[in-house]
Amino acid sequence: MPNEQDIYLLDQLKAGDSEAFAYLYNKHRKWLAVAAVSILKDEADAFDLIQDFFSDFWQKKLFLKIQAPYNIEAYLHQCIRNRCLDSIRRRQVAKRRNNDLVVGMAEHYTPENRMETDERRQQLSNALEAAIQNVPAQSAKVFTLTYLQNKSRAEVASEMGISPNTVKNQLVRAIKILREKLKNI
Repeated sequence: MPNEQDIYLLDQLKAGDSEAFAYLYNKHRKWLAVAAVSILKDEADAFDLIQDFFSDFWQKKLFLKIQAPYNIEAYLHQCIRNRCLDSIRRRQVAKRRNNDLVVGMAEHYTPENRMETDERRQQLSNALEAAIQNVPAQSAKVFTLTYLQNKSRAEVASEMGISPNTVKNQLVRAIKILREKLKNI
């Protein structure tokens, strides 16, 4: 059975009432933070995640996705749970990428060639920066967010206000150009 207070609150949110949003935020943020901390095991990350969620909730009008029977608490909890799990997955992917990079470097890294390796890394970094300058702006931003900031395609799409398919296409475009520019390295 729908909660009358939730129905009223959703109606106010749909009408653009910022006081309704403030009420919702103040009522639910603490227990959502507790839930996020219990999943993430990191208080700072949990509070950042809660802030980002409520910002998206208001700016992207996520409240429009709440369907009958209008259980706002269940919706909020599920959203936070999903964001926490996504955050954990992103961390694991970044950790795996870093481990793969470290293992790959360790195979070729000895104290004798440390200076050579550092110089080579700097050369590669400079070459990548220069090559990115040849990529169209939107493709370059998609590449940077995806590969250099370890964001998922969905996150990039959300952040840039474009579809995930556009992110994919822009990423393919950027990689094609970068491969061409960096093929001699």
